[in-house]
Amino acid sequence: MLDGLSHGPPAARSDARCQNHAVRRIAFAIPFLTLGLPAAACAQKAQDTFFNSTIPSRVDALIGFTPTTFGIHPRGKPVKPISVRQSGRTYRFIFGNAATATGPDITIYLRNMTRYRQYPTPVGSFVDRELTAKEKKVLQTRADIGRDADVLAVSRDHPACAAGVSRADAKRIAAGTVTSWEAVGVSGGGAMSLRRSSGSSSTFVEPRFGASRDGKKPSRAKLSPDGGLGEAAAGDVSIAAVTSYSRARRYAASICIVPVGGSAPDDVSVRTLSHPDAYPIRYVTPRWTRPKANVSAIISAFVKFIGGPDARGQFEARGMLPTTGPWPGYSGS
Repeated sequence: MLDGLSHGPPAARSDARCQNHAVRRIAFAIPFLTLGLPAAACAQKAQDTFFNSTIPSRVDALIGFTPTTFGIHPRGKPVKPISVRQSGRTYRFIFGNAATATGPDITIYLRNMTRYRQYPTPVGSFVDRELTAKEKKVLQTRADIGRDADVLAVSRDHPACAAGVSRADAKRIAAGTVTSWEAVGVSGGGAMSLRRSSGSSSTFVEPRFGASRDGKKPSRAKLSPDGGLGEAAAGDVSIAAVTSYSRARRYAASICIVPVGGSAPDDVSVRTLSHPDAYPIRYVTPRWTRPKANVSAIISAFVKFIGGPDARGQFEARGMLPTTGPWPGYSGS
């Protein structure tokens, strides 16, 4: 996607250079972006700058375009520079350009991002898992945003609701290697029609239960934005919906979340991350070995936006289950 940026009425604009940057949403095939220094400062001491992030496809639908220029400075609204203090100086930033790369596994991005820790630049990444001990030495968590979980969902009163499946069988289902419920020990389930959630992508599937870490769709699966929940809620007993807990909650009265490994996730076990299939949604940046005040200030401004009410409102509008505060209640589809 390539588009122009309009920051509202002329009174809100101080320099043409702050208007004509573009937002790029690029494929994850580029593991690391080589970035330059912030653009020249605009009038009124507000600097025009950029930021690049990576989003795991498993949480992309909850984040969407929020961390891009349009999300930070929406069209038709006055530009609001983000102010931060760093090393005794106040900075005011306008994000004239921001890009996001999405992919099923951000591990390679985290690895490449930290290889260049001696060259500070405005980069960071959303993560959908706990950092390893090694990663924690070179990365710092800047925002703890939300919670979610992998789920296998079926129509209400499906035999799998009582029988459950093993975690190994959940992976087999997600990978599309079984064609019937009997193959995973669910008697009377009949044929299985696999649905995989595609999120905001029409090509790649979200990796669930350890399957499809390369983003490729299993040959027997069909892609669905909600992972098949709507079909299961409509009474199709063949549907095996492999999707997210945040989506499944919306169909609470019409579907069943299948117990995997002996238990099904619920609000408490997802929020506390006590269920094995639950995961956090956080934002991390490198621990720079040679920090620079201006780059640190840009990162702080971007993180300030992510943790602020504007971004939170956009996240929750997409179905994010926030770390703090009430979760939305649903009584049906």
